[in-house]
Amino acid sequence: MPTFWYKALGHEASAAEGTIAASNRREALQRLIARGQNPIELHEHSDGPSASNVQLSFGRRSVRLATFTRQLATLSSTGSPIIKGLAVISEQTKDPNAKRVLMDVSEAVQGGSTFADALAKHPRVFPNLMTNMVRVGEMGGTLDDQLLKLSELYENEEALKGEVQAALAYPALVLLLGVLSAVILVAFFIPRLESMFDTAGQALPAPTVILLATSHFITGHYIVLIIALTLVVLAGRSALRKPQIRLAFDGFTLRVPWFGTLLRNMEIARFTRLLGTLTQAGVSIVEALGIVQPVIQNKAVAETVRQMITRISSGDRLADLMRESNI
Repeated sequence: MPTFWYKALGHEASAAEGTIAASNRREALQRLIARGQNPIELHEHSDGPSASNVQLSFGRRSVRLATFTRQLATLSSTGSPIIKGLAVISEQTKDPNAKRVLMDVSEAVQGGSTFADALAKHPRVFPNLMTNMVRVGEMGGTLDDQLLKLSELYENEEALKGEVQAALAYPALVLLLGVLSAVILVAFFIPRLESMFDTAGQALPAPTVILLATSHFITGHYIVLIIALTLVVLAGRSALRKPQIRLAFDGFTLRVPWFGTLLRNMEIARFTRLLGTLTQAGVSIVEALGIVQPVIQNKAVAETVRQMITRISSGDRLADLMRESNI
């Protein structure tokens, strides 16, 4: 159902703006007038640039999914309708883009849409996993439980990311300091020491000659080196957009000592947590694997899950497939 953005005058000539779901412009006008609002502006909202910006901003966690699902689960468990819960959370949300998304979801529910379908209108904001679990909750009358599970899921996901960032912080800092030290040494200190080597009047060792030549090359061609490095990075990013290259690269990263183990454990934690949450919610194992696969960031692991889906549908056991994968 299309969404229309409106600006209207209400009681005591107070101005209000927001979004409303309606099948067409005429129906949107009729609904606003029925509320006692006099529309000043009204235009379709869903395909406009503002809608795109809303999704991008909200997708950058203007409102954390963990907080959103936890608050909604708490309000819903007290008996408050979903529409009321969305209104309360929207009032507390300070980011205007996130507020508009929540209002759009609320308007869609008021217009007769299910909560899951209203969330599905914003796939870049609300993940497919969340939409499916909400749909299961609506169908089975367990929406409160599903929202609570989602909040725990996203809280654990945030905790996992925090642990990984903490584990990578020290190695990244050491690497950065090492690179900066090498650049400063080669670009600034070695050229100043070269005059001392010249006055010594002795033949320099081969490593020293190589180091001086490297210093001359870097200081004399640093602009070319910066451009070349930039082109290499851009070419690498472009190549990784190709599925086969990305698959091979992600498979290689899993075999890198220490770092590969960290990536593997991250993906295993994400895979088991999501799969467990979905199956506990009553989703079949094949359907749950299909929902989990797009969430997995490493394409080598995602490809393994895709093969699992096919083979489980043919009667193979999940445990056997996990053992064969070597992941």
